[in-house]
Amino acid sequence: MADFLTVTLNPTLDVATWVDRLIDHEKLRCDQEIEQVGGGGINVAQVLHSFGAQCQALLTSGGYRGQEIVEKLQDDGIDCLAVEITQTSRQCFTVFEKTTHREYRFILPGPALCEMDSDHVLAQVMQHLPTKWLVLSGSLPPGVSIDFYARVIKSARAINPDLKFLVDAAGPALKHAITAGVNLVKPSLKEFEWLTGQTLKDQSACVNAARSYVMHGQIECVALSLGAEGAIAVNRQEALAAKALPVEVTSTVGAGDSFAAGLLWGLSNNSGLHKALTIATATAASALQTQGKLQFNASDVAALSEQVVVTPLQ
Repeated sequence: MADFLTVTLNPTLDVATWVDRLIDHEKLRCDQEIEQVGGGGINVAQVLHSFGAQCQALLTSGGYRGQEIVEKLQDDGIDCLAVEITQTSRQCFTVFEKTTHREYRFILPGPALCEMDSDHVLAQVMQHLPTKWLVLSGSLPPGVSIDFYARVIKSARAINPDLKFLVDAAGPALKHAITAGVNLVKPSLKEFEWLTGQTLKDQSACVNAARSYVMHGQIECVALSLGAEGAIAVNRQEALAAKALPVEVTSTVGAGDSFAAGLLWGLSNNSGLHKALTIATATAASALQTQGKLQFNASDVAALSEQVVVTPLQ
C-alpha cells in the first residue's frame, strides 16, 4: 500500500499556448503548444511523487485521450490505477496573452459517468486504500452524485478508522463531504464564501468562519488559499497566516494543487501546521514559476520555505 492515494474522477489533457492578443472574430496564430496531464488529484500526485512520497494516482480513463493521460503519468514514474470509462476523457486549454501577460483558462465539463462507473471507482478506491492520506480532489464529472466524496469517506473510514482525508473540491461536492467529517480542506476564498454563505471581507472573518467548522468537529483543519494574499490555516490549536512569496508568475495552473501537496507533505512528516504551511506556500510559489510538469525538488522547496513569513492570528 502507498502512503497517499489521490482520486481524480475528471482528469484532463491540458493544452497551453500563447498569442499576442485575443481578438474576437479573428483567426489567431498560436505559438507551439505545451501538453500536460491535469486534474486536482493528478496534480497532487505529481508533486508528492517528485518529493519522493509513496503515492498512487487513481483516475478515470476514457478513449484515446484517457490512454494518453495514463501513459504520460507512467512515463513520469507515477503509479497509476486507471478505471476505464466509456466516454473519452476531457481536454482543457489555457491561452497566455503575451502583450498583457494575462492568462485565460478554458475548463470543459468532461465525460458523463454512469452509476456503474461511479461504483467501479468506489470499489477500486476501497481495494487500494493508502496508509496515511486519501486525497479527493477536483471536480465531479457529469452524472456523478454530489455526495460521492462523502460516500468514499464513509466507506474508507469503515475499513480504516485511522485514515486521513483531504478534500479539495467546490460547491455541493465539498459541502456533502464535510458532513462525513474530513481532516483537511483547501478551498479558495470564493469557494469558502459559497460554503459559508458569507462575504469574508478580512482575515478575521475568514478565521472565524474556519473556526466555526473546526470547533463543530466537521473539519480538523481549514487551509484557505487567498491567491496573491497568501493563505490562512486554522485548526483547534492555532490560526496562521502565510504571506505569498514575491515571484514572477509564469502560470497559475496547478498552483492550488501544489499548495495542497506541500501541506500534505509537511503534515505527513509531523512538521506541525506552521512548518507545513511554509512548505505549502513555497510549493505553490514553485508552481507559479513553472509551465508544464509539476515536478519539484524537495530540498529546493524546503530551502525556499525558509523565506516564507508566517504569523499567528487571533
